Amino acid sequence: MKGRLARGGLRLLSLLPWALLHRLGHLAGALLFRLDGREARNVRANLAIAYPGLREDERDALARRALIQSAITFCEMPRIWLSHEDLAARVDRNGLPETMRALVAEGKGLILAMPHHGNWEMVSSGIDQSLPITGLYRPPRQAWLEPLMNQGRSVARIRMVPTTPAGIKALHQALKAREVVAILPDQVPKAAGAAAAVAPFFGRECATMVLLGRLAARHGSPVLFVWAHRLENGRYRMEYFRADEEIASADPVAAATALNRHIERCIAADPTQYQWAYRRFVPALPELDNPYR
Repeated sequence: MKGRLARGGLRLLSLLPWALLHRLGHLAGALLFRLDGREARNVRANLAIAYPGLREDERDALARRALIQSAITFCEMPRIWLSHEDLAARVDRNGLPETMRALVAEGKGLILAMPHHGNWEMVSSGIDQSLPITGLYRPPRQAWLEPLMNQGRSVARIRMVPTTPAGIKALHQALKAREVVAILPDQVPKAAGAAAAVAPFFGRECATMVLLGRLAARHGSPVLFVWAHRLENGRYRMEYFRADEEIASADPVAAATALNRHIERCIAADPTQYQWAYRRFVPALPELDNPYR
């Protein structure tokens, strides 16, 4: 019953105009900040680690703006997944499709690194959809949400594979075939050891995925960091840059350190548009404190 009600709510949101979705997101984010619940506390804890030099009132202002931007992102998602409009009309591609084709022409495939910055679901509307793309995703905790999410992503002609051995194999096969793969690189790996290395992120040691670095090293694939930056008018502009060679280092810690450094570069473009509510700084070492209380 809860799943049906939630699906109905998402479908209703998908019918609302963009301007109203943005207004709802603004109100929801401001309310989350005022209520100071789990999301707001997570944001405050993360910002205290990432920006220790800010005054408390400055961090509070940043936290409020970040919660508003995140709420807008989540209000937009049902429309992205379920509507049939041409979303590319809302995106300034900023030369991204041409850059992708040029990198794929190097003959070693292409890895798109898409941090939780801006609206990562809009990235599919700014890329070159004529290229074969395989995307890795972690199935959501709510099983009812998965088909809706995959429905939206399939419209963009992205083949989605889960974070399973079969899904990882599919990524290798795609790069071997000189195709494109897409990865959200800032998710905390569920298991340490083979799946993660401990590397600094904003100065704190964090569990960091090693998959992206291994793919780049094995196939010699270029890595392009990409995000959809929300503009003041509610539209988007694609932003991107090519990662340096250190991200494909044979040393997993060095590769993970480069990965986090590149994510920091994305965030620096507009810290309010990063998903700070995510518990990225969970203790990776026994001596580290837990910032999430």
